[in-house]
Amino acid sequence: MSGVFQPDQVVNGRYRVLRKLGGGGMADVYLCEDLTLGRRVALKVLLQRLLDDPTFIERFRREAQAAAGLNHANVVSIYDWGEIDHTYYIVMEYVEGETLKDHIRRYGRLDGGEAVRIVTQLLAGVQLAHRSGIVHRDIKPQNVMIDPDGNVKVMDFGIARAGESGMTQVGSILGTAQYLAPEQAQGRPVDARSDLYSVGIVLYEMLTGAVPFQGDTAVTVALKHVNEMASEPARLVPGIPQELNQIVLKAIAKDPAQRYQSAEQFARDLRASQVGGPLAAAAYDPATEATVLMKQPADGRTAVMPPPHRHEASPHRAEAPPARPRRRRRLPVILLILALLAVIAAAGFGISRLMGGEAVVPGVVGQKRAAAVAKLKDAGFEANVRWEYSTTADKGTVIRQAPAAGTRMREGETVDLWVSKGTQDVELVSFKGWTPERVKRWLADNDLFGVEKTGRSSAVAEGEVYNQNPAAGSKVERGGTVTYWVSAGDPQVVVPNVTNLTQDAAKTALTDAGLELGSVTSKQSDTVPAGTVISQNPAAGSKVAKGSAVAIVVSSGAPTPTPTPTPTTPTPEPSESGVAVPNVYGMDASTASDALGELGLVSVLRRRSGTGQSAGTVIDVLPDAGTAVAVGSRVTLVVAR
Repeated sequence: MSGVFQPDQVVNGRYRVLRKLGGGGMADVYLCEDLTLGRRVALKVLLQRLLDDPTFIERFRREAQAAAGLNHANVVSIYDWGEIDHTYYIVMEYVEGETLKDHIRRYGRLDGGEAVRIVTQLLAGVQLAHRSGIVHRDIKPQNVMIDPDGNVKVMDFGIARAGESGMTQVGSILGTAQYLAPEQAQGRPVDARSDLYSVGIVLYEMLTGAVPFQGDTAVTVALKHVNEMASEPARLVPGIPQELNQIVLKAIAKDPAQRYQSAEQFARDLRASQVGGPLAAAAYDPATEATVLMKQPADGRTAVMPPPHRHEASPHRAEAPPARPRRRRRLPVILLILALLAVIAAAGFGISRLMGGEAVVPGVVGQKRAAAVAKLKDAGFEANVRWEYSTTADKGTVIRQAPAAGTRMREGETVDLWVSKGTQDVELVSFKGWTPERVKRWLADNDLFGVEKTGRSSAVAEGEVYNQNPAAGSKVERGGTVTYWVSAGDPQVVVPNVTNLTQDAAKTALTDAGLELGSVTSKQSDTVPAGTVISQNPAAGSKVAKGSAVAIVVSSGAPTPTPTPTPTTPTPEPSESGVAVPNVYGMDASTASDALGELGLVSVLRRRSGTGQSAGTVIDVLPDAGTAVAVGSRVTLVVAR
């Protein structure tokens, strides 16, 4: 990872670096763990190339001070700030999820309902900043986070200006060109209405899938904000509600006085557009600004319109012409204009008559979408279909229409239909045995977010899902989060220490740990009492699969002393039967060899791979245990490699 901080580095004795999240024009951002509070945070670090610039350092410090006072659900919280080794940093809330920019890239154009939901939350956070005297100055989808629950949070006040700090140089252009307000692009003073212009551009992009102005350079794009009118969203994407189209146009008006004057007013219009209420945007006429732009000089500079009735005397004339003759000369022109307007109006009326008459809008509420569209077409109307969730109407059924049934309209006009997408709740299926990829596809198809975790389970194969929350059969609202666990293999348990326990106590301890008692072998011991475990395999503290067997060696007590033979009594010969090969299955090779040696047998080791047993464990004996052999015979121990 490139950058100032490296993984596992602890910043200021508190923030352990996990990984780098990304960077921007002023700072890099790292994901860290707050060792004091045990939570994840984002650490924003000023770029090294800016450390010698006191202006940037001061702006960075002001960001922390300004944003730390913004306590709102739709604003990323600031927790701390400081300096270490001449490196300045800010500690802020870490938001899981994706940026609005990534959201748009993933889904393309958003429907009106979702766009309104996101922008109203965005405006709620911006409104708080404006009330605190803070202008964000860099509103763009990259600075808007959407968490897995669909909550919106505004972040990055890196170029915000609190009050009249005087920090922004005259004529400087900060922010991202595609979302700049015209006055910001010109380096003129900005205020809250500049942020609302940027919010309007964000809304434009959500509804159409593209920004209104594009170019090869930032300067080209900035000039378009000043000198060009944006194409109306409804012209780019047929079917966008006229209410939202008008709201966007008012928000991105060139003249700040024509825009929304507050975030609250903007949000009020958005809410009204969803319920059919009155709109402040209805009074805005974009043609007025288009006329002003047409009068700009040919070189592209913004035209400065003279104040009304202004007159400057010519140095070559002693006085201006009399007012009365000027009005007389204008009268024929005015009459000609009025006549032309009358002709145009008459022509328009004639054209409208030729295009068709009026008809009554039929009622289609409660009908299926296809049938409703066909019925409207039969009546001479076009249908604009919108989709929304409904708890009362079946999927594909018309919920409401506008205009209402019985309204008289000119044939060929459009009737808006709202069609049910079904219930907003999704019933979860069982993910048990599914691959993570299959789960992700199912969640995406049902507008749900997933959180993947791992664990151990013998219920499914390794790499498959074995658990989920909420459980199968539960209903989850679309946009909600579902957690699922992927198996990393059989559960593992720690082998307990059973040495110095009796055989029965050892069996109980192993059972309680989820293990089984394996082979039990006796061995004489001068130090361990009879009936007590001398050793075990696998060793205490080892991690093994749940249900594994643990072999133990139990003391048979001290060996009986061998009587000293008298000189006159010859040493007895070994019996024909010799000694029996002991049961050393499951022992480690060293213990098994000792057991054979105590009986006068010679052990020979043979190692075998791929047995699935722990290395060094005896898995076979040749000849078999219990076979009578002569003292001194060779016994082969097959040992796991």
